[in-house]
Amino acid sequence: MTHKKRQDENETQAENDPKVDDIYKYQKKYFKTDKGKLARKRARKNYDQKDPEKRRRQKREYMRRKRAEDPDIWRS
Repeated sequence: MTHKKRQDENETQAENDPKVDDIYKYQKKYFKTDKGKLARKRARKNYDQKDPEKRRRQKREYMRRKRAEDPDIWRS
C-alpha cells in the first residue's frame, strides 16, 4: 500500500512531539499556589459530600488494599 502507516491508536501526536514534556505542567504549578491549594481543597470537599456512600466505599477499599500490603501501616 502507498498509504502512510497510521499512528498507533494508543499514541497521541503530543506524545511523539519532543517539545511536549508535561501536558499538566501548568496545572501542577497552579496547585502549588495558595489559590490552587484552596481550589483543590474545595473540590475535594465537594466530591466527598456529593455521594458520601460511594466515598466511604472508596476509602474502605483503599484501606483494605494498604493493610493487605502492610498490616502495620498506620500503627505507631
